[in-house]
Amino acid sequence: MNTIKLTKRGFLAASAAAGLSLAMPAIGARAQTVFKFKMSTDDAPGHHRHAVVTKWLDLLRKESNGQLDVELFHSAQLFNDVNVPRALRQGSIDMAMPGNWVLGGIDPNNDIFLLPMFFGVPQAAMHPVSDGAVGQAINKQIEEKLKVKVIGFWLDHGYSDTHSTRQISSSLDLKGLRVRSFGGAGTEARIRYFGADPILVPWAEVPMALSQGNFVAMYSNSASVASAKLWDSGIKCTVVERQFFHQYIPMISQAAYDKLPKPLQDLLVGSWKEHITEFRAMTTAAQQRAFDTLAANGVNVVRPEQGVLDGIRKGLMSTQDELVPKLKIDPDLVKQALAALKQST
Repeated sequence: MNTIKLTKRGFLAASAAAGLSLAMPAIGARAQTVFKFKMSTDDAPGHHRHAVVTKWLDLLRKESNGQLDVELFHSAQLFNDVNVPRALRQGSIDMAMPGNWVLGGIDPNNDIFLLPMFFGVPQAAMHPVSDGAVGQAINKQIEEKLKVKVIGFWLDHGYSDTHSTRQISSSLDLKGLRVRSFGGAGTEARIRYFGADPILVPWAEVPMALSQGNFVAMYSNSASVASAKLWDSGIKCTVVERQFFHQYIPMISQAAYDKLPKPLQDLLVGSWKEHITEFRAMTTAAQQRAFDTLAANGVNVVRPEQGVLDGIRKGLMSTQDELVPKLKIDPDLVKQALAALKQST
């Protein structure tokens, strides 16, 4: 993957060519322009997205010699992720990095990753889909509908795995059980395929609902389960099935982006592109640490063989043709995604 690497020296040269002064102003000279932006996330400081975002914003300040100054409002101090699309469109914030799973209402094609063809697929095979033509098509729709600029490749959040208050070996053992859904027809269709009963429970209510036995199993990111200490609420088993792969989409409002001179626009996009491999490694490592944390707290972490996952996916695929129109996903985009998967697996 080709990367754009703008060193401080290169940025200063580009800025000088554009007539910008980034050096300390001489006596009587006008001080450089500082662009102050607001960014919203809804996770806490201990979360892996927060770690990535704070590191990147620090890099931007240094690489721009202080001209890019983005203030991060975490822990939903301003908005939950589900509300940031409207906030960006209305100008209440300038930047955000919402998960693709909250953007289905903006463009149904964001729900493509809920389709059965992605069940159990290794992480390396997911990037050719989101980094390639499929991701680019989704980015275009997001940009047009939200009036934003998608800054670059998506940041990995990780997989939703299967977590249960009972010992299970795979989702095939969920038959007859009540399973928590995080929402969406694709999620509910999968739960029903396994013969289970879906129940929609907001994340904030999960610990209490688990403790009260309102559901027996759930699909969720293992890092989130570990950070919430859901073993205290009854989780005894985690099956690493790679149910759904989630990513965050970095974006800036078009209005805020247009305020920047060209060298700073290039720096914003180039900095993300230069560091995305490192940032993805950070979130992947956090996911792996989560499995260790779960195991250390008495949760049995089960890792089915790839052949078992492939067999389950093959069975799930019998539901995909019916699910695509139900989720209002572009069939041509589905074909492109299938082609990208076949090339990478």
